[in-house]
Amino acid sequence: MTLVGTILQNIIALALALICGVLLLLYAFVIDSNLRDAAFTALIYSLHFTTNDFLVNGESQNIFLLVAYLFRSIFISIIFAPLIIAILIGEAVSARSYVWYAGISGFLSSLAPWIIRAANKSSFDQNTDPIELKVSLLFFLIGASTGLTYWFFAQIGANKDNDNVKAH
Repeated sequence: MTLVGTILQNIIALALALICGVLLLLYAFVIDSNLRDAAFTALIYSLHFTTNDFLVNGESQNIFLLVAYLFRSIFISIIFAPLIIAILIGEAVSARSYVWYAGISGFLSSLAPWIIRAANKSSFDQNTDPIELKVSLLFFLIGASTGLTYWFFAQIGANKDNDNVKAH
């Protein structure tokens, strides 16, 4: 496969993996009441701290812009950034194992609640809330599924090329 074909195939694999992650995240929000409650709390928290950014001369701008900003930040921190990090490192070291893409994407996605806790300067010696652990596990599953989806679609052409090289 040519370089352009490989790049195009990896871009399509990335797009399919991101779509898979978004659909799983939306499904998780619909099904899991704890995640809905945590998302609602995060929305209220972000409304409290980002309202000043969305105020112009004392009048609020479009509330949909604020909600879109929140969903964009959730998408980047849970789905996009972990997958991109796994892809960049995996392609740099020529990792071809599904364990790499699924494991690293899932692990980095599951760190999101802990990174948020550290960003809020919460003390780490407090007891961990069981909901936080459940959300972390759910984020791991979403990240692992996006990594696995990327690996599956990115390896289709790579396996054909390896078969052609072995045949010669």
